[in-house]
Amino acid sequence: MLNLKKYIQGKVVFLGVGNPMRGDDGAGCLFVEELKKSGKLNSSNIHFFNAAQVPENFLEPIVKIKPNTIFIVDAVDFDASPGKAKLFQKISSHLTFSTHTLPLNFVFDYLKEKTKAHIFILGIQPATLKWGADLSPKVKKTIKELINQL
Repeated sequence: MLNLKKYIQGKVVFLGVGNPMRGDDGAGCLFVEELKKSGKLNSSNIHFFNAAQVPENFLEPIVKIKPNTIFIVDAVDFDASPGKAKLFQKISSHLTFSTHTLPLNFVFDYLKEKTKAHIFILGIQPATLKWGADLSPKVKKTIKELINQL
């Protein structure tokens, strides 16, 4: 399991991205909502944004925070077993992201330029992206484990 704690320093933003109507594509949104509800990172230096399919709507509020670290949490197909989580420090061409209005690399690059923050993609391998599907049990389990670790 990933050790996210070591990256949580200074002002931190968790940005959940995805479409909850498409199965595991909602993983990022659920992660951010559940982490916020858990109270595990209850601090004025920790900020949570559930951006769903429109992360571009949250760019300026994030820039105003002047974060040191940003975690963009999303369903990412990186050819792993469903529910596997991985931390990426850049967006490579072999990664497939869930559907968004703007490509996630635009969001990543914009935030990097404007904030100079350390930016990570917390990618969770989806099992299904079907319309109307619920989150798969493996993805739910991963989200729970990641939150418990924090």
